[in-house]
Amino acid sequence: MQESDLSAVMINENNAYEFPCSLSNMSNNQKRYYCVVFEAGVESNSPGEILGHAILSTVADEASVINIAVSPKAQRQRIGYQLMENILQHAQDKGCVEVFLEVRESNRPAFTMYHQFGFNEVGVRHNYYPSKQGREDAILLASYL
Repeated sequence: MQESDLSAVMINENNAYEFPCSLSNMSNNQKRYYCVVFEAGVESNSPGEILGHAILSTVADEASVINIAVSPKAQRQRIGYQLMENILQHAQDKGCVEVFLEVRESNRPAFTMYHQFGFNEVGVRHNYYPSKQGREDAILLASYL
């Protein structure tokens, strides 16, 4: 992810989430962490439409998935899987042995994907995410590489 991708990434973020990350947070993440985008077909040198993005933080031998988002119109096309494969490979290349992430308790499709990558529940963060009904728990998952 380049700084020039931020406006397209924010379109994807806003389409993917009811409570998206702010532009300032996304910009800070882009400067500090490993970020990758998934683009639709690119013609010539013009950038394609961003259909997914992921952000990974690595510290010592641990990694944390900060964000992973796939455009609703591109879901069920294995883009999330490709993004996860990319960031998990990056974590492994950096010498990480464990990866953590949080997922909304209601996000069953994400749970299914994360379990396929070897993630297991290790905790709960109560009232972590905003929701239309107030707050929603985050399930903390971890996987060994």
